[in-house]
Amino acid sequence: MSFQLSILKILAGQPGGRARLELVKQHLAIFYTSGPEWPARMKRIASREPNLDIFGQKLIDREVGYWTITEEGRKVLEALEKLDRYVAQGQPEAQADEPAGDERPPLPAAPPRPIARRNRPQRKRLWVRQLFD
Repeated sequence: MSFQLSILKILAGQPGGRARLELVKQHLAIFYTSGPEWPARMKRIASREPNLDIFGQKLIDREVGYWTITEEGRKVLEALEKLDRYVAQGQPEAQADEPAGDERPPLPAAPPRPIARRNRPQRKRLWVRQLFD
């Protein structure tokens, strides 16, 4: 099921939610060979929905050479990721349906700008002076 969830994520990240089958295969190969983080995350999220069937539940439309995520597919993906964020923050699953205030921490203030250098004539380097003397 984590493989199917990965396909949903790939399609959701494409313009219009549509991608050629070759592109989906390339993304899957990259994700599953670049380290243990992606497969572990997909397994964790997919464990929340063990009966996920992206084709049987019509979460993806298949055309010749293309796959497109449906609105229902986007909703399922969003719900699963939202639940995973709540669990990752240490909140119980029962609170996942309750709207949270602001899920993201506020951005830090911009660092102060450096003080502009004083306008002073630059000293010529010694070797430049020797060239023109």
